Amino acid sequence: MTIAARNRFIRMGALVSLSLVVAASASIAYMTMKGTLPSAQPGPRGLAFLDGLFLTPFSPVAVALSAGVFPLFSLLCLGYVLFAFEKTQTIEITFFAAAAFSVSLEALRILVPLAGSFPISVASPVAVSRAILFCRVFASLALLASVIFTTGQTAQQLGASVFLIGFVSFSLVSAVPFNSTRLFSNYLVRPGFSVTLTAFLTVIGLLAVVSYLIQGKTRASPDYTAAGVALLSFLSGYAILSYCDSWAFLGAGGFLLFAGGWKYLDRIHRYYLWQ
Repeated sequence: MTIAARNRFIRMGALVSLSLVVAASASIAYMTMKGTLPSAQPGPRGLAFLDGLFLTPFSPVAVALSAGVFPLFSLLCLGYVLFAFEKTQTIEITFFAAAAFSVSLEALRILVPLAGSFPISVASPVAVSRAILFCRVFASLALLASVIFTTGQTAQQLGASVFLIGFVSFSLVSAVPFNSTRLFSNYLVRPGFSVTLTAFLTVIGLLAVVSYLIQGKTRASPDYTAAGVALLSFLSGYAILSYCDSWAFLGAGGFLLFAGGWKYLDRIHRYYLWQ
């Protein structure tokens, strides 16, 4: 994949992310003004112990806003990549941009409460949950690939590699059953083998972080090591926002997500400035 081709795909991704930001913002504003945003908790909380904590009361507005945070994050990240890496061919940034774009599709969660205002057939909680699980698997695998493939991957193979990650993610998610009668407080349906899936995503994320730390030590680069720590912040924020149904989770998750994404891009940019 040439730099020009990569930049075209990133521009397209940025336009999609911008569209999702506008759509999610308009949907939240509409439901708020019309009073159609569900006020009752739609189902049990993904983290059951939160029910007993006074710091994390359920908030339907926080759930809705969390859906709009993801495409905004993606838009800012993709914009940074276009500005800072426009003429720089980096394997890490190509995979990170793919992961950042997939994160923006988390905005599809807003379709579930919005279906109460409009007859949106595509807003099936199962269809939305399956699409969002795909995003999470794809993003995790892309981040791991961003460091593993730097040890021998050529630029011409990047497009095929991203496609392969997408195919593997789609195949995995297609085999996962969903119980449409069990909607959680964040408007998602719990997938089957949820413990196994959570463990899988956690292991992949930690492998990506550890791989960056190892590469940082191998290359004697503090910037690469810092990028690994930033990746941990990004993944932690992503995980917290995935369960977001309260203001505390929205604030903490949003901060870690944006701080981690910005620091990762900044450190990778510094690393390649000296190459």
